[in-house]
Amino acid sequence: MDIIITDHSPENLEDKFENHFLYQNSDYAIMCESTEIPWLQFIPNRPVTPDYAGQLYAKMVALAEYLRSEGFGEHYNIAKIGNKLPYYHIHLVMRNQNDQAWPETIWGLDLKEDVSVIERFKTCLEPYFAQA
Repeated sequence: MDIIITDHSPENLEDKFENHFLYQNSDYAIMCESTEIPWLQFIPNRPVTPDYAGQLYAKMVALAEYLRSEGFGEHYNIAKIGNKLPYYHIHLVMRNQNDQAWPETIWGLDLKEDVSVIERFKTCLEPYFAQA
């Protein structure tokens, strides 16, 4: 468990996580699930030390607040679970009171697919990361 993936090529990440590559920088990559509930995964590219964990968390919260301001959700959850995949990743899930799972967790549910969320994320993230 908690295997750090060093090959952050889009093809490798999409193969391992079976979801959609969105973005990468020198610290992490971001993938998304194609569900009605907007859901990202942060994939770190090096071991997660306490300092690095603090930096990642700060970046995830900043991104979550931006996504909230862009209408992706009223609320968000950040979680490292890793029970099904052995690769280190952290979930950022945007939530609304009228979403399919509210107020329960999304884990283990058969969420409704929405492939349009991929382009919504790409369109929204491009200017966000261009200014970072």
